[in-house]
Amino acid sequence: MDKVIDTRFERLERALTILIDSVAKYNPSAAQARDLDNADKNLCKGLEEVQAHQNNYLRLQRLREESRLLDDQIRECISNLASTRKDVQSIPMTTYPASRGYAFTYDELLSYARRISKTTMPPPGALNAIQAAPATGGDSTPAANGQSAAATPSAATPASQLPPSQQTLASTNTSLPDPVAFHLNPHAVTMFYPWPEEDKIRSGALSRNQMLEEQGIDPKNYDPAAEEERKVREEEEKKQREEEERIAREEEEKRIREERERVRIEREKAREREQEEWRKASITGGVGGPPPSATAAPGEKKQFQFTSIDDMDDDD
Repeated sequence: MDKVIDTRFERLERALTILIDSVAKYNPSAAQARDLDNADKNLCKGLEEVQAHQNNYLRLQRLREESRLLDDQIRECISNLASTRKDVQSIPMTTYPASRGYAFTYDELLSYARRISKTTMPPPGALNAIQAAPATGGDSTPAANGQSAAATPSAATPASQLPPSQQTLASTNTSLPDPVAFHLNPHAVTMFYPWPEEDKIRSGALSRNQMLEEQGIDPKNYDPAAEEERKVREEEEKKQREEEERIAREEEEKRIREERERVRIEREKAREREQEEWRKASITGGVGGPPPSATAAPGEKKQFQFTSIDDMDDDD
C-alpha cells in the first residue's frame, strides 16, 4: 500500500513540477493542468483506500480481541463444568430399594389427611364460643322488668377522665347478654364427634367401594368415568334401538293399513262390477238373482229381488 501511495505522490509532484516550469516560462499548457488534476484525484482515491484499509485493520484487531475473550469465556465455562461434574460425582448416592417401603404413596397420604382434616378437631366456633362478659363495678339501679340497668357516666365528663371501674363497665356493655349470645351462636349446642357422621360415611368412597364389592365388582379396576360413559353409551344404544323398533313398527302398521285398504278397494270394485253386471242382466229381462259374490260363503242364502219393479220402471 505504501508503494502505491508513493507512486501516486511522485506522479503528482512530477505533474506539479512540469506545470510550474511551464508557468515560469510563460508557456502554460491545459494538458499539463489536466495531468495535475488527474494526479490529484488519483492520490485522493489512494488516500481513501488507505483509510478503508486502516479501518479494516482496526476492525480485525477488535474482532481478534473479541474472539480471544470469547475463547477465554468458553474455556472458563468448560473448566467450571468439569469441576461441577467432578463435585457431582463425588457426592455419595443413596440407593433406594426397588420395592416401596410402605403400602401407600405420599399422594395418597396427603389426600387422606386432607379429607379427614375437618374431623380431627372441633370447629372454631365450638372452641371459641361467644362468651358474655359479666358486668362488674359501677352502680346499677333495678329496672321495671327486674333487670339491672348499668349506670352510665355523665355526658359532661370526658371518657379519658372516667374512673377505671366506669371505663371497664363501658367496655363490657358492648357485649351481648348471655341468652342473646347463646341464641345467636350457631355452635353453642354443637356436639363434636372425632369421626364423620353416618350419612357422610355412607356417601363416601368407602361406602361406594363396599357397594361395588357387594355387586361383585373389583374396586381397584373400577373406573367411574368409564362406567358412566358405558352407561351413557348403553342408554343411547337402547334409545336408538327403541327408535328403530318404533320406526319399523310404524312402517309395518302402515304396510298393513295399506294392504287392508287395497283389499277393501278391490272388494268394492268387485262388488260394483257384480252389481253392474246384475243390473244389466235384470234390465235385459234376465231371470234370477244376482250372481253370488266372491266373498260370500258357500251356504249363504240368496236374497230375493223384485225384478218386476225394474221392468215397470223401464215401461215408464
